[in-house]
Amino acid sequence: MTVVAEDSEVMPRLEQLGATKPPLLDVIRAAVGGRRNATSYHPLSAGGLQSWIEGTAHLRRVFLPLGWEICRRDNIESVYNPKTGIKIVFQNADRAGDPLYDPIATSRKGAGSARAVELGQFELFAEDEERKEKEVAELTATTWILFVHADRDDVCAELSCPIAINDEQFDGFHERILLVQKGEWDGPDPLADDDEPPAEYEVNVSRKG
Repeated sequence: MTVVAEDSEVMPRLEQLGATKPPLLDVIRAAVGGRRNATSYHPLSAGGLQSWIEGTAHLRRVFLPLGWEICRRDNIESVYNPKTGIKIVFQNADRAGDPLYDPIATSRKGAGSARAVELGQFELFAEDEERKEKEVAELTATTWILFVHADRDDVCAELSCPIAINDEQFDGFHERILLVQKGEWDGPDPLADDDEPPAEYEVNVSRKG
């Protein structure tokens, strides 16, 4: 398994996937904000639910203008990049961003998630790179998970590619890209830039080979 942790490696690796770090950090902020909107009057599950709703919505809000598409196959809400052949799914986590230990999803993973991960292995190991039809390409897209763990004021996150799902939990990873490690989230909006944000995110896309 490969763990990418330093910004000098994280940035170029994300670009290979058709993404950059700033929009992913925006998604994390939106998810954390959604969780913090839950009050003691809400059901106990409200924080996690609102985090997932806002995280998924903002994932689409920032990535669709970059050429990604909404994907809902097998009732799994995600974004799909037809140029690089990958999907990104937002996932609340009990653990994430730890260089030594794999992330742990908060919710149990069902048959749809397991099927998405399993079918995604086709693209990783296929010897024949024949052009696939759009539906088949989407079906076999490599699935990446944006794990976000929020524990009061501390937030950790990573973008990782799972190998399989067993016993309703992710089981092993091909690669983990650490976005926010423990202690790096020190305030209500610690990763915000002082400058005005750019009108659009610029991404250099290269197909994985």
